[in-house]
Amino acid sequence: MRIVLEGGLHISGIRINTLKVGLYEAVVWIAIFGLLYKISLENYLLFHTVVELFCVYFSYVIFLVVWKSRDRLENPYLLVIGIAFFFIGSVDLLQALAFKGLGVFHGFKEELSIELWTLSSYLESSSLLVAPLLLLYNKDNDNKNNNKNNWVTYSGPFKGATFAWEVFYVYALITIVCLLSIFFFRNFPDTYIEGSGFTPFKTGSECIISAMLLCSLFLLYKKKKRFENHIFKLLAVAIVLAVFKELSFTLYPQVNEFPNFMGYFFKLLLIYLIYKAVVETGFENPYSLLFRELKSREEDFRQKAIFLGGEYNHICRIIGVNKNLAESKNLAESNQENLKEKHDWESDHSFMQHFPGIKFQLDENFTLKSISGPVEEMIGYRKEDILSGKMDWMEMITPEDRHLIFEKREKMKSNPNFVIENEFRIHRKNGETKWVREITQRVSDRSETSVKFQGLIYDITERKTAEEFLEKINKLRIKEIHHRIKNNLQVISSLLSLQAEKFEDKEVLEAFRESQNRIASIAMIHEELHEGEGMDTLDFAAYLRKLTADLFSSYRVGNDSISLKLDLEQVYLNMDTAIPLGIIVNELVSNALKYAFPARDGEIYINFCRTETFAARYDIFSLDEECLNKNDFRYMLVVADNGKGIPEEIDFKNAESLGLQLVNILVEQIDGCIELKRNQGTKYSIRF
Repeated sequence: MRIVLEGGLHISGIRINTLKVGLYEAVVWIAIFGLLYKISLENYLLFHTVVELFCVYFSYVIFLVVWKSRDRLENPYLLVIGIAFFFIGSVDLLQALAFKGLGVFHGFKEELSIELWTLSSYLESSSLLVAPLLLLYNKDNDNKNNNKNNWVTYSGPFKGATFAWEVFYVYALITIVCLLSIFFFRNFPDTYIEGSGFTPFKTGSECIISAMLLCSLFLLYKKKKRFENHIFKLLAVAIVLAVFKELSFTLYPQVNEFPNFMGYFFKLLLIYLIYKAVVETGFENPYSLLFRELKSREEDFRQKAIFLGGEYNHICRIIGVNKNLAESKNLAESNQENLKEKHDWESDHSFMQHFPGIKFQLDENFTLKSISGPVEEMIGYRKEDILSGKMDWMEMITPEDRHLIFEKREKMKSNPNFVIENEFRIHRKNGETKWVREITQRVSDRSETSVKFQGLIYDITERKTAEEFLEKINKLRIKEIHHRIKNNLQVISSLLSLQAEKFEDKEVLEAFRESQNRIASIAMIHEELHEGEGMDTLDFAAYLRKLTADLFSSYRVGNDSISLKLDLEQVYLNMDTAIPLGIIVNELVSNALKYAFPARDGEIYINFCRTETFAARYDIFSLDEECLNKNDFRYMLVVADNGKGIPEEIDFKNAESLGLQLVNILVEQIDGCIELKRNQGTKYSIRF
């Protein structure tokens, strides 16, 4: 029996049959080698066309996967390589069509194919050389930004959709210019002369390209920490094969010689390895490439968050010092015993002088009286525009955040010791949105007759970016955990299916199927959590639709003899409640499908809603005495059928059936209660 698992066969930390897969691939490539060599001896034109078309196919697939991931791909190396292979593949396609014997391009010499090959090799080697340089440049900029500590957010220039389009346009321009040189202007340097062989330009190009590839291998090694270990190895081997490919094409005197064959085989193999690094890795473990980048930046963001937290504490202390700034200064100057306070004041005053934020004072009506600091740098408006009223400060604040400021100002009026701490968004003059933090407190003079407010506003966009990034990391990790748990549960279910094939006893087979359904009900919850928007809650109504459909399929209810009616309210439950409740539904629906309708038509009805919805609809809450003693239930689940019903002599709360035992245990686990009605079929009502 073949096991087909959604999402791939992955168990955390384990590669199933890795050695067998490696040996299998080696055998396949040996077979391909022999087959291609045989074809090259019999029909070299067919061999050349097959190899080039396969290379074009792999090149386009690499591009498509990288291009679809351009918004999320943080590694500029993979982004550049992926885009480059679109143009490399396009030139290779032209080179295949231009090969001697096909007769696609009329009026051109036989060297057209060699010129296109040279162009493709230059594009490939220069891309492999430039890509790791971007990683080095990114690191240098990150270090400079961290050392400057300039309170602004830095995001590397080599990431995102905008950078992807820029790379695409650059490659498009270079490729078009070179193709125009070959096809229209015909001023591309000669690469082959009939009767003489390769020109010095062609031979020198092979050496230059080989040197570029060796340099790219060295740079890739310098930045290997930016890649998963197996991806780095695949890319490194691909570059080595590219060097061998170039050297092979400097050795052959005729196109059908063995070095020429090896050059094409190396080309096919190296593109496959790049394809495997970018494409197969992405499909087998879609989070590995992203997590490599997330992990490399997570610690940096944590350090920034710690640093910004320390700066925030310093700022709060400064606000306290400034409360009676003049008094502290006079006291420090008049009393020699307070030299330490004077030193602290001078240190804090120096900090305030260089503080990259806005200092302001307000009167008792919160009217702005003074403002200082890098006003124009932060908000784009001159301080004169703010003080004159030409530009209202409140108008710059995002409308959704203004109510927070008004509410806290009212509190400050009634409570002199209240300190405003707000985080809100402002719109700069150029339209850019920034996150800022405001700290404001009340300041009175010695006579307590004059009241004013003073405070600071400083940029926290970098801190917010760090927090959002760490939240993104946490969310992806949790979703990956759900993904792996789901796959592991599916492995267990498949193993049970394999084991069940060894038995013929119907009771044993039924026990295996019930176990599989229970595991599937749990796996389905992890699948919903993995694919849904929330990290720890799922739409239980949508889950019930999938679960019941799966159960009907499992028990092969494909006709209309048993129908299903669902009346479900959209409710989000956490995993601790959803898993036991899913198993409960699985058991009750399974029992109904197996026992309620012996050779007769019927209907299974499931209702799930909040208790207030159920009470309002049916004007009842509970009839069971045990349930009446509890009044804190929030949800109601009803599973009913109009089948033959459960005999009166069976006590469902003390049944010998494992399924009903599980139901009672799990109802107790979710702090719920269950009641059974036996008239006109069977009706289970569960409140929790």
